[in-house]
Amino acid sequence: MKNIILLIVSFASVEVAFSQIRTEAVDFSYNLAYCVGTQSSTAWIGEEIVVMIEGETAADRDAAVMVQVVQILEDVISKFEELTGLENLPSLSQHDGKPVIEVVKDNCGAGGLAHHGRLGMSTGAPLFDQYYGLIEQGIIAIPQVFLYELNRNFWLAGSEGFNGKFDWAMNDEVQNYGWWTVGMNNAMGYIIPKELDIQVHYFGTTGLDFWKDGMIGDFTPYLNDTTYDFDYGWRQSLMPWRPVQSINNLMTGFILYSYENFGGTEWLKNFYTHIQSAEIPNRSDVFAYQECRDNIYKIWSLSAEQDLLGFFEDSLRWVITPEAQQFVEEKFALTPIKSGIEAPRIRIYPNPAQEFLTIEAKDAPPQSVRLVNSRGQILDFREFAGRLHLPVGHLGAGLYWIQVEAAIFPILIQ
Repeated sequence: MKNIILLIVSFASVEVAFSQIRTEAVDFSYNLAYCVGTQSSTAWIGEEIVVMIEGETAADRDAAVMVQVVQILEDVISKFEELTGLENLPSLSQHDGKPVIEVVKDNCGAGGLAHHGRLGMSTGAPLFDQYYGLIEQGIIAIPQVFLYELNRNFWLAGSEGFNGKFDWAMNDEVQNYGWWTVGMNNAMGYIIPKELDIQVHYFGTTGLDFWKDGMIGDFTPYLNDTTYDFDYGWRQSLMPWRPVQSINNLMTGFILYSYENFGGTEWLKNFYTHIQSAEIPNRSDVFAYQECRDNIYKIWSLSAEQDLLGFFEDSLRWVITPEAQQFVEEKFALTPIKSGIEAPRIRIYPNPAQEFLTIEAKDAPPQSVRLVNSRGQILDFREFAGRLHLPVGHLGAGLYWIQVEAAIFPILIQ
């Protein structure tokens, strides 16, 4: 039995036309909800995914609401693909050649189930009904469980996995790792809705900032108390300043803080590029705490397109090895187009710049720096030692020159 429904619906106060959403009554063998087996079901078939609901007929749902339900899920998956660069993931559960979101009466005792690196998820009918009810009321929001589980699809495991770059064991227990996965699952509960301009729903609360503020609220006590450092704060499964919450909340807060402060969407896209790069090798094992710290510093800095050493050493109070510092230094070191003397290593970043430039001359005496425009006019002159933050947001876009003593560097301001 097949139904074809052609609808024009109101989506977030904008008229949007969807060509087709099809329903099929099928006996479906559930794979993600492994305890369910084969059950009579209704498949709601969109352009990219299928929502498969156990024990229902098409008449049990309002088709106009289901169009929006399916469309939002497709938008969420498309946003994951855009940010991570991971497209065409294989799927474990399929129908009509498309990945399936399984909705079952009993989700094997779990709120959600999903696999790493394979598209699709399952959830129980109560959580799906919650999602359906929000859309039915005209509230464009998605329960956090869908974002949490779908992020697993886009967080690669195994030999190509992301955890191999910097995931470490908590409490010095060999099996007590994987917390960064959960940290990113929760972070995407804010980032994906923000990118799509929709809301998130979690245990009766609908909004967006409450999710971000709660997670960053678990990160700021660490930043503000110098008692805490890597060994006393990041190596325990419970946070020392809030022992009723697990370490993944600290990680989520750190990710959201970085997203908000180090470049937003571009930082996140860069993050996924660099975490997948062979340029940064995997840590040797789950007890390689220094390697993990160094890799995070490298990935975060390359993603921000600036050296974040000051943030890691001063704000996070992490020890970063000279080798890791040199790796990042070489990424941001500029070769002067003119130098009349043997100048110390100069780093100027980011380049291109928008709001400010950071100029560093390590292990050097006080330096003079000039900012010069294309007509040779000196726009700024300062003396500095070590590191200087130079505001450039008030300048027009174009090519400028930084002169540090006798060395001259071209800089692009956007």
